[in-house]
Amino acid sequence: MRKTAFLILVSIVFYSCATSSEAPDRIMENGTEVVLNRLEPYSIQGEPSAFTLHKEFAIDAEDDAIADLGLTDIGLHFDVDSEANIYLTSYEYAEGMIFKFDSRGNFVRSFLRKGQGPGELEGRNYLTLFPSVDRNDNLAVSDFGNKMVIFDGAGQMIEERRIDSSTVSISPLPNGNFLSFLSVMDGKSEFINQNPLCILDNQLDKVKELDKQMVPNPIVGKRLKGFYYILSWSVSDSLIFTGFQERGYEISAYDFDGNLVRKIQKEWKPVPVPEEHKKKFMEDFSAPIFDDIRGKIYFPSAMPPFHSFFADDEGRLFVMTYEKGVKPGEFFFDIFDAEGVCTGRKSLKVLHDESGISAKMKNGRFYCLHEKESGYKELVVSKVIWE
Repeated sequence: MRKTAFLILVSIVFYSCATSSEAPDRIMENGTEVVLNRLEPYSIQGEPSAFTLHKEFAIDAEDDAIADLGLTDIGLHFDVDSEANIYLTSYEYAEGMIFKFDSRGNFVRSFLRKGQGPGELEGRNYLTLFPSVDRNDNLAVSDFGNKMVIFDGAGQMIEERRIDSSTVSISPLPNGNFLSFLSVMDGKSEFINQNPLCILDNQLDKVKELDKQMVPNPIVGKRLKGFYYILSWSVSDSLIFTGFQERGYEISAYDFDGNLVRKIQKEWKPVPVPEEHKKKFMEDFSAPIFDDIRGKIYFPSAMPPFHSFFADDEGRLFVMTYEKGVKPGEFFFDIFDAEGVCTGRKSLKVLHDESGISAKMKNGRFYCLHEKESGYKELVVSKVIWE
């Protein structure tokens, strides 16, 4: 009898502790809410924490029918409008570097000629074209340090605007402002790259700097960690999320006027730096021009807490960690709800590099760019079923 009573008492205490801890701590820091997530996800009643993917179709550059359209290589940057039309980039087809497909993967049209004339962009390579759908489902396309051209859904130019020569990308925000990422280099500074992420107004004047990518300068003696100092950002229907690896596992959320709404922090599991990563990184610095720099590169004991992330149109956040996933080529993603609470994890395979990840979650679908064993790329579209 005493044993039974003791077990009941232990159960009550355990249950009380478990339920009281089913929410992260929240503190105020300089007037801003900070959500402190533990290592493991939380279970929130009524909050879906897992999802399955059901593949609907793929747009495959290796497919002869797709290649005949002129889409022989798919650029890393793409976007999707509110009707689930897909806009892909390719710099190889001079007559139309934007390819539009409908919600079922059927080709609609190509537009945006390569050139320097009205409504044209240089499109020097697939890394420099940045398509972004605005609040009216028009498509804004920017070209590194050149200009931004806005098209309607039929591929007709609405307007074009010159951008600063240091502008890497610029995209419209729902309130009429713009989000711009700049490349600022200074070979004599402590940091060779100080690349800010800024909000611009309708006249493309700076409103506020949200974040900055800071890369130490090995030319002036600074040591360089053996990873890419990734600054990641993503836009939901109401917030801009941004995070820089050097700050640890911390992601800031801003409104479209640049006001800090909250910070999201999380404990993480350190991942030792893989030997294949070290080899690949050093290969990137194998040219003779880097002879004086290679000796200043070092590898920490662990990878950064996360690689990069993307937000969906409901305010969820999907953060790619360096923890290897269930299947080869997959990595675990932490899933945060609209309040900044980590509610689940998912193993996903996505194309990623030092600039971020090529994936989006919109219209109840997951759009993910893959690189096939053949070297060709494909965009896979899957329906998302939350559980």
